[in-house]
Parts: sequence; structure tokens; C-alpha cells
Amino acid sequence: MKRIIPILLLICICFTGCSLKKVVELEGREQVEAFVAEAKTWQSGRYVLTNLATDETDQVFSFMNNADGTQSYLYERIVDGALCVEYSDGKEVSFVVEKGDVIADGEGAQSNVLYTVENPHPYSTGDLLFYVNLYASGSASDTDADGKVTYTYIYDTEKINKALGTSLDSFTTTYTFDKDGNFLNFTQTNTDGENSYAYMIEVLDVNAVTELENPIG
Repeated sequence: MKRIIPILLLICICFTGCSLKKVVELEGREQVEAFVAEAKTWQSGRYVLTNLATDETDQVFSFMNNADGTQSYLYERIVDGALCVEYSDGKEVSFVVEKGDVIADGEGAQSNVLYTVENPHPYSTGDLLFYVNLYASGSASDTDADGKVTYTYIYDTEKINKALGTSLDSFTTTYTFDKDGNFLNFTQTNTDGENSYAYMIEVLDVNAVTELENPIG
């Protein structure tokens, strides 16, 4: 979780002032940009984040936009061995941390903010599928025998570190599409000195989530 928050902050920084910068030509740029733009229009969906080092699901974020203009979401994640669950029906936020037999309720919610279609949860906007053209420094593409294509984007860590005050050594993302152009998964890998983190995001039930039950009660 701690490594995802700075990436979202970087997106906010870039998208407020990068539109007039020179475009960096990247493999598959038009396809990736079209997909990221489409993700911003989704009315519902489920992001499943898998830690590639452990092959375990670390986070699941589900959301849906409601007819009254509010936004419901369910955010489940593992933090320091504890299961954290955050749920909102658009009118109130519930939060619970469960570790062993200990359950704490309520006041530790990540934000306690109620989100709407006009002011959506940042994880519902497609921004988890990180793409900032200005910060890319190189790319590659690979197509397998079945026509599945993977675009790899290498980012300029000097620019990222300057923007965020971080000390990244490397930062790489991939987007994989099948032969028909359907999105399969996204990966992000970053290293910082002796630390490294790699995860994969799959997106399920796009525009097909019609109900989110409150698991907290």
C-alpha cells in the first residue's frame, strides 16, 4: 500500500501540467492511451492486485457509480498481516481491521470521504494503471505466437525522484493485450535501494458490477 500512494500522487502532479509537453513516442502508445482513456469512463469494475513476489492477492478494489450520482466502493487489502476492509455505499463509510481475533472498527478509515461520480475515488479512475507519457524514457514490445502483445515502458527515475522526493532506482510498467486488443493485465515493478516491489493488476467485471454488499455489517 505504501508504494502505491506515491504513484497516485505522481499522477496528480503530472496531469495538472503535462498536456502541453512534447509527446514521447512509445511502442503501442496509441493503444495504451486509448485503453487508459476508456478506463476513466468505466461505471463499475473490480481491480485485483497480485504481489508478483508472493503470487498472493494483496488488494481488491471494487466500485460502482450509482443512479443518484454517488459512488459505492469496497476496498479490501492486507497491511502488515492485517486484513483491512473499507466500504462505502455513497452515504457513509465503514472501516474494519481484522488481525487474528482482534477487530477494530470505525475511526481508522483511510479518508472517511464520500465519493461521487463527479468526485470519484482515485482508484476508480483508471489511474492505478499508471501511465504518464512525459516521464517515460523508453519502451519495447513483444508478441507471442498467439498474438498476445506486451508493451513495456521504462520510466525516467530522475524525473520521478525530483517530482516526489523519492530515491527510485528503476520503474517499469507493462500492458498486455490479447490478439483481439482486449486488455489482459498491467504490471508495475520498482526498486529503491535494497527494496523492490512488483505487482500485477487485472480488471474484472467492467461495467458489470451492479451491487456491492457491505461485508462489515
